[in-house]
Amino acid sequence: MAPIKIGLVGLSANGSWASRAHLGYLGKTDRYTITALQNSSEASAKKAVEKYDLPPSVSTYGDIDSLAADKDVDLVAISVKVPDHYGLAKAALEANKSVFVEWPLAASLGQAEELTALARLRGGSGVRTLVGLQARQDPSIVKAREMVASGALGDILGTTMLGSGMRFGAQMSAAFAYSLPIENGANLVTIPASHALDALCFVLGEFASLSATLANHRPTVSLVDGDGKVVVDSLPKTAHDYLAVTGVLAGHHSANAVANVVYQASTSATGKNFYWEINGTKGSLVLEAAGGHPQIWHPSLKFVEAAAATDPGALQDVPGVPVPDGPSYNVGVAWDAFAGHGPGSVVTFEDALVRHKMIDAIYKSNESGKRESYL
Repeated sequence: MAPIKIGLVGLSANGSWASRAHLGYLGKTDRYTITALQNSSEASAKKAVEKYDLPPSVSTYGDIDSLAADKDVDLVAISVKVPDHYGLAKAALEANKSVFVEWPLAASLGQAEELTALARLRGGSGVRTLVGLQARQDPSIVKAREMVASGALGDILGTTMLGSGMRFGAQMSAAFAYSLPIENGANLVTIPASHALDALCFVLGEFASLSATLANHRPTVSLVDGDGKVVVDSLPKTAHDYLAVTGVLAGHHSANAVANVVYQASTSATGKNFYWEINGTKGSLVLEAAGGHPQIWHPSLKFVEAAAATDPGALQDVPGVPVPDGPSYNVGVAWDAFAGHGPGSVVTFEDALVRHKMIDAIYKSNESGKRESYL
């Protein structure tokens, strides 16, 4: 089968998520080939070609319309700031290109609904979609889903998840200043917490209903450069920096189970940057990671039988579950699945829309003080 030809948006010569995660996989596979780059300018795209030693045949562009019109591009992969996702993805879909978009799909539910509807309309022309909710590909999370489905935990009673956003604290990198306004859709709720909530729902099923409490404890923050030097003393922030969600699950194996999720800004003073416990009548699972982004920091997976819960040594690693190194592993499994290979799953715009509806329910519940449903 001929490789899928990718037009990649956002591969910066100065370093980027695309270079750390996607290039680590795409540069080693024969299932894909990068045929074009688009950055903020054609000159910037050319610098990236040189920096990453890409073939000189790779076309370079400074605008999405030119990239989308390239007949040597099958799929447009968008790895840029969240506020830019909508315009780039829309242009690619209108050109009948398949599209990959980093999570979040868009800055708002309305934008996500429009992109999903357009992708559905273009599906008859062979357009396919993929979204970067790659925690679903992590070996520990996949194994946890299998164990829940097999009945190894018995009936699921409840689950508790604690996480840290690793950013969004009192100081922010100037490169992420765009995340401060809530309308840009790139904050604690939409990125780390939603990646983790997507993993929870992938393993246990969606929320039948939920209640949420959000807070913006730091309405102003300072910005620092790459060396940690303060470059802006005070800048307003309207995005939330603390999240608490509780609800009842609707999954086949977890109906009526109670879920509690708490996410905070920055890092945990106790070192619990990601701790997830799933409790069942036969046993419990514990997933832990060094950072609160389970799509990046690969969690460990441990199990304890309910009858042995009082034994401190009874919690043991689940055998045969690798803990990969680096962020490109989960991304690579997702790309493999899109190409029809490997054990991974394809997360489409339709799947991402469900998560955007969940985020909208979280915001509505926080505002109204009432339980909300999104299914």
